Amino acid sequence: MHRRAHTRACTLTAASVVAGLVLASAPAVVASAADADAASVPKNVILMISDGAGYNQFDAASLYEHGTSAHQVTVDPGTGAIAHGAATPGQVYETWPVQVAQSHYSASGRAEYVTEKAWGDFGWVASGATDSAAAGTALGTGVKTNNGTLGFEPGGDRLLTVGEQAQEAGKKVGLVTSVPFNHATPAGFIAHNADRNDYQGLATEMIDSGVDVLMGGGHPMYTDAHEPRPADWTWIAQTDYERLSTGATPFSFIDDKADFEALAAGTATPDKVFGLAQVAETLQYNRPGLANDAALPYTDPANDVPDLDTLARGALNVLDTGDEGFFLMVEGGAVDWAGHANQTTRLIEEQIAFNDAVEAVESWVEENSSWDETLVVVTADHETGYLAGAGSGPETGWTPMTGTAGQLPDLTWHSGGHTNALVPLFAKGAGAEALEARADQWDVVRGAYLDNTAIGETIFDFLGHGERSSADAVALEAAISGQPADGALSLSVTGHGERVAFGGSGAKLDATMPLVTVADTRNEVRAQGRGWTLAGSATDFVAGNRTLAAENLAWAPRIVRSESGAAAGGRATLDSPATLAAADRTSRVGTTVVGADLDLTVPAHAAGGRYGSEITLTLFAQD
Repeated sequence: MHRRAHTRACTLTAASVVAGLVLASAPAVVASAADADAASVPKNVILMISDGAGYNQFDAASLYEHGTSAHQVTVDPGTGAIAHGAATPGQVYETWPVQVAQSHYSASGRAEYVTEKAWGDFGWVASGATDSAAAGTALGTGVKTNNGTLGFEPGGDRLLTVGEQAQEAGKKVGLVTSVPFNHATPAGFIAHNADRNDYQGLATEMIDSGVDVLMGGGHPMYTDAHEPRPADWTWIAQTDYERLSTGATPFSFIDDKADFEALAAGTATPDKVFGLAQVAETLQYNRPGLANDAALPYTDPANDVPDLDTLARGALNVLDTGDEGFFLMVEGGAVDWAGHANQTTRLIEEQIAFNDAVEAVESWVEENSSWDETLVVVTADHETGYLAGAGSGPETGWTPMTGTAGQLPDLTWHSGGHTNALVPLFAKGAGAEALEARADQWDVVRGAYLDNTAIGETIFDFLGHGERSSADAVALEAAISGQPADGALSLSVTGHGERVAFGGSGAKLDATMPLVTVADTRNEVRAQGRGWTLAGSATDFVAGNRTLAAENLAWAPRIVRSESGAAAGGRATLDSPATLAAADRTSRVGTTVVGADLDLTVPAHAAGGRYGSEITLTLFAQD
């Protein structure tokens, strides 16, 4: 019979890098690629999403603002001839160092993006597209799911979100949008619901999620004209609204424009903020007098409510109060609404509002942070409306949009729904190169592209993992270069400041575990005739929603020095408890120093990323 007593546990936190991208855990000191340095891991990650904006939506706003475009093409589906127009950047992000494309199909839509079909058949991209829930989940978890679903795999398993991971890593989290705060895209970064239309359920989960900033529309007491109305509980339950407005949550509740502006100016920075703009749904899109395509933008008087850039600046000021950094998602949500309605005037208004928010974020980074510690990514979740140049169609193919500053551009809409057309991605700051490295697919028109799941995976990798689980924890750091190239493995021992470098190549790498000391000074009465056993096991290596099983990690224990008669355990994998060393009752007394050679097998199918694991060592008395 075995009895446990006087048990002592110590946790070793392990991190690894696979396939050239960072696979890791507790110490946020591993770079975003195997050969990058620690400076490539951002402290802050800001993801900005123009919902429904493809290349042409971005260009439509630039044509109206500046008379320039950066992404116009002519494609003849009959001959396959492709001609790119003059690319003149009109927006700050169009000068950023990383510019690639993004695919975004869902698990229940088309199985993949196919460049030959996308540019060989004018109608191909207009069916089988993702919705915002599936796209938001892919961006927010790194995993594809079915349309209409938030935070769950197609099979029903709950997914970890980057918002939750950021919280685990000690970072503050903010979600900001120009549409209801619990719409599909912001919800995809923190919430879980099989039905994206369960707005009250999503609101409750998001309010209670522990995030630090939530801002958007969905006010029960105001119309989209910014006028008071009888309460409408479409977007939020009465009980939740009352909790927020009466101070019964950790949030400081604001809804007045002046309070948003004070937050943006930095004159008020509460620890947590829930900002509910005084509109039913959208900041500006749904305001009265919806302009037709003959009217210029801003013909209709704007609502006197805060703009998206004000919300973004306010959120940044709140989030920047944390020591560990933050994750912020900012969505221009009504670009999508304009696309569904094929509404050019409102599209341009909403995309300009998004551009203003990007400029505000860029200014904030340069004034309050730096590009060495902050990553900003600008992209979309999908394209809406199948926007193309005037004269485009099945027979003529794709023609470029044209226009002059101050006038509506010449264009045509070809759908009232979402499409599978690629959308742009722009990135600047620490770790931007990791996104560029993941763009390993090629489109004949847009060039290199990555899938939306790669964005979620990369954000997970940057966030890393939580701090050590106990005061006794020893941090390990392991870096594995991409196969089949030779790699290097290193371990950092927190508290010692020691770093041990390890050699290896291919899928098998060797390392040495930090030394563990066992001291047994018990007298016979206290020992009660028992020796001791030091055992350990490891958790699976996890990077977001990617897993490398603990059975791939093994140790070969050895006694380094001992005043007792302790014996080392045998070689074993660490997916279940294994003995590192043991001493019986006659040989237990004294100090024993135990080491172990570690070997990590990296399966051929392992996806790149920053993975985390823990080895827990347990010392217990045993007969």
